[in-house]
Amino acid sequence: MPTRRSFLAGAVGGAGLTVAARPVTAQEGTDLTDWFAGTDNAGRVVDRTGTETVTVTVGAAGNGGAFGFGPPVVRIDPGATVRWEWTGDGGSHNVVASSGAYESELYGEQGATFEHAFESPGVSRYYCSPHESIGMVGAVVVGDAAVELPGNATPTPTAPGDSAASSEPTEPRSFDGWLADTDNYTGVVDARDDDEVTVAVGADGNGGRLAFDPAAIHISPKTTVRWVWEGPHQYDVVDPDLGYQSEQVANPGYEFAVEFGGDGLSTYECERYGDSGMRGVVIVGDGPQRRLSRQGFGVAGLLAALGAAPLALGVRHHLDTTTGPGHDGSGDGP
Repeated sequence: MPTRRSFLAGAVGGAGLTVAARPVTAQEGTDLTDWFAGTDNAGRVVDRTGTETVTVTVGAAGNGGAFGFGPPVVRIDPGATVRWEWTGDGGSHNVVASSGAYESELYGEQGATFEHAFESPGVSRYYCSPHESIGMVGAVVVGDAAVELPGNATPTPTAPGDSAASSEPTEPRSFDGWLADTDNYTGVVDARDDDEVTVAVGADGNGGRLAFDPAAIHISPKTTVRWVWEGPHQYDVVDPDLGYQSEQVANPGYEFAVEFGGDGLSTYECERYGDSGMRGVVIVGDGPQRRLSRQGFGVAGLLAALGAAPLALGVRHHLDTTTGPGHDGSGDGP
């Protein structure tokens, strides 16, 4: 997973970042519905493009026990390597390509690994020999290959009231890898018709109560996003690039709110659990033409909405709505 520093280093500095990522090409895809018919959690492709070595867990929870690959379906770049890592759960497992191109030994101990480099675009099916019959199968999608999965999920919505095809992709984008390891992220939730949007803090995901839900939202300018604490751990909401940050508290019911203006993109995380996948994205209006640093738009004070350059993202902190048990909103804001 990219750190915030490496993510911003690649995104700032004039690099062209557009909201719409690579769309699925209009070619006939590989039908994997039968392959994954008996497999849990195989309804979407997890985007790991941009990563040289991609990790897949062997013995992940699923299929009635520790009989899954996690994630079951990944998309990688040609030339990338997949490293399978054993959890030690569920008995002995192996990784066998249905084409015969690669095969690991049977391992039962935690920490065992097996690697294979995928050079050519296409789809590689694989399975665990002892547990294939109960759904322990997987697939590696290399490059732009289109695939059909059980459920045919297309979680990124079209524009409100627009029945035509959207310019946004039908496959969840990872925002240059920012949400690549956020396992509860299944697509962008379209909230452009709402004046206020609530995001749960400490929802189920990423191996515990370590998720923002929904992980990615698309809002209109002048919309307020309200984060509400639900989980048992200490969490915060931080986007240092745009300059907003909540307190780090373990306090179910605590709230933090920000009003967004202009057009842009906010990538935020929980500082403590961000590397575990507790990250989120807010797309505002038309989104960015490039990723701006905090210096790119300036900060005019916590209570001043910004009316800077067209690409700037104005942020207004709602100190009077930062509340929770034991908080009156007057002195416990960010």
